[in-house]
Amino acid sequence: MEAVKRRTAEIAVSGGKLPPVTLPSNCPGCGIALEVEHLRKHAYVCTCGHHFRMGADAWIALIADHGTWHERWADVRSHDLLNWKVPKPYQETIEQLRKEGLNEAVRTGACSLAGRHIWLATFDFRFVGGTLSIVAGERLARGMEQAAATRTPYVLISASGGARMQEGVLALMQMAKVNAAVGRLNAARVPYLSVLTDPTFGGTAASLALLADVNIAEPGAAIGFTGPRVIKQATYADLPAGFQSAEFQLARGQVDMVVPRTELRRLLAHLLEMHA
Repeated sequence: MEAVKRRTAEIAVSGGKLPPVTLPSNCPGCGIALEVEHLRKHAYVCTCGHHFRMGADAWIALIADHGTWHERWADVRSHDLLNWKVPKPYQETIEQLRKEGLNEAVRTGACSLAGRHIWLATFDFRFVGGTLSIVAGERLARGMEQAAATRTPYVLISASGGARMQEGVLALMQMAKVNAAVGRLNAARVPYLSVLTDPTFGGTAASLALLADVNIAEPGAAIGFTGPRVIKQATYADLPAGFQSAEFQLARGQVDMVVPRTELRRLLAHLLEMHA
């Protein structure tokens, strides 16, 4: 029993110290002033339960065993194929984000989780709202195909506004491409675990984020296809309160469980062990 407790503790903390994230001065959940170092030690979850958004670098540090992350296809980059200018030049947007140290809306690589080899992909909402671009779709599909070929479990962390409008129908087509790769994972009987964080919307929610063997959501995460204002304008219906929250989705079978971030590594390790 002592060995089990020790191993569980290692699983919970072996992601190491998380990199900094942008935080407000006070928690929007409880209003208290934030202590940054305390939040870093608790995966940026306030004592009131509010989950702050994390970038891809923080998610990698949380999920991957320390020193095991090997990124793939980081050199595949987006370009302005449509000469998009509104509300500002698309090429200018992506170049500015790269100067700030962001690579793309999706990062993909191999690592281990609690000693078990996995493929890990994580969206980054800081890059054009985590939107699904041609490059993001290519990285996701390649990773899934590699996972299927090597029979390696695949873990996805989603935080996305949907398909990237600046790349038009080419971005929208990534939904079909990645869904086909999900099908290959399923045909190979390879475990696919999806974690939906705040927010997961649009084509991402309508496709790969909710097609996993187990769909996990963070508490309070907003999950849906489009915003409530647009839905009400289209349907003329009064919408239920909180109808796009993770808890609402759980009650109606859209997700399988709602799990605090501080328990996520332990849960993922347990699910992978069960599938193995």
